[in-house]
Amino acid sequence: MLAIGLALASCVPPATLPAASTPAAGGQNPPTATANPTIPGLAQAPHAIFGPLRAWYLVPDPAFREDVHVAVTFPDGDPTDGRPRARLRSNGRLVDLVRSRDLPASWQAELPLDGAPPGDQRIEILVRLRDGTDASLATRDFVLSAPEYVVWTLDFEGDASGDAELANTAAIADGLRVPMTIMWNPRVWTTTQVSPARAEAMLAWTKARGSAGDEIALHLHMWTDYVRAAGLVPRTVPSWAGRLDGYDVPMTAYNEIETRTLLDHALRLMADHGLSRPLTFRAGGDFANAENLRAVAAAGFVADCTAVPAGTFGRLTWPWTLAPDAQPYRPSRDDANKPGDLPLLEAPTIGGNTYGYDARTIQPIARTDLSNLAAAGQPAKERRAITVVSHPGTIDASERAAIEALLGAFAPLRYDRDTGPLRFVTLAQLAKAYGL
Repeated sequence: MLAIGLALASCVPPATLPAASTPAAGGQNPPTATANPTIPGLAQAPHAIFGPLRAWYLVPDPAFREDVHVAVTFPDGDPTDGRPRARLRSNGRLVDLVRSRDLPASWQAELPLDGAPPGDQRIEILVRLRDGTDASLATRDFVLSAPEYVVWTLDFEGDASGDAELANTAAIADGLRVPMTIMWNPRVWTTTQVSPARAEAMLAWTKARGSAGDEIALHLHMWTDYVRAAGLVPRTVPSWAGRLDGYDVPMTAYNEIETRTLLDHALRLMADHGLSRPLTFRAGGDFANAENLRAVAAAGFVADCTAVPAGTFGRLTWPWTLAPDAQPYRPSRDDANKPGDLPLLEAPTIGGNTYGYDARTIQPIARTDLSNLAAAGQPAKERRAITVVSHPGTIDASERAAIEALLGAFAPLRYDRDTGPLRFVTLAQLAKAYGL
């Protein structure tokens, strides 16, 4: 249907048709035109040249909307007496065309897509004739889809990240034109294991990426030196790897009040070092429960991506009971696995962790991620989101190739290339898209 629509000639011979005589896309009929005595009507249907459209448009949401820009040229004369309009056939929405001030033969309008169903769409250009009927002069087709989102998150772990790995990370983002959600870890300022010079180099890289449009978020592991610096007694158990430095202690070992203390200390450190207040968060090892999320929400974060599908990590079982294709939701105050009214978007990390993969071994993850989205060339009926996690400190040449292969697999679906409904977004943008 799309190929047919794109192949339509931009000039369609005038045809006088009653407005209700042609069925709308999806089998619906648009409303029948009725005579309006305030519109004189035209003696005959004029010639109209309908300008090009995108092949794909998306159902609007709170973060993104793009109305259809309709541009029509009437080369043979003034269509004012026919009140030229554009109509979306699927729901009958009408908008008046307005004459361009600089190009008198050009008429334009913005056609909203609110309320239109995903699927094949057709816009037709109408004018009123003197007999009270509408003439359909030209049409354009496109595909309307629910939006699909991919979020690439980058977790600083609180240890040192080298310049080569940071350069690889930036090269992926810039080469593929994918925004990053960089999850800064302020533990670098509370430990002697990271030199001040290295911490400053990491911070400078992060600030530069933030200035370029990437999001700067927050990531915390329960390192004993960080917990102690926040004024709490650190724990070394339970742990998923048997270490003694707290890195592998889940945040679930700390209650709501303690979690808020850890968050507040992180926010102070970030502010003291010139970073803006982060809006999104992930806990180390993907461990969090309702108490932790209540603290995250109370600290002013709008989104969390700690959740993962049910399973185990090292020695511990994750507290999550989510399905492999779990979608973003607002969690319950009492059960992080259930939808509720907590003012926080939980965006499960279902897209995989790229650590330890190469361009070949990452392929099963890429296939799984694509299986959670509409097939290439097909509109999505419902909004979908996938979150992927990497770590700036580990992205060597091999992992860089894996990430490029994984993110590159989404190319046939990209909205910015007009080939599908998928947007790469930051986690904060995803939260806004879901109304938070």
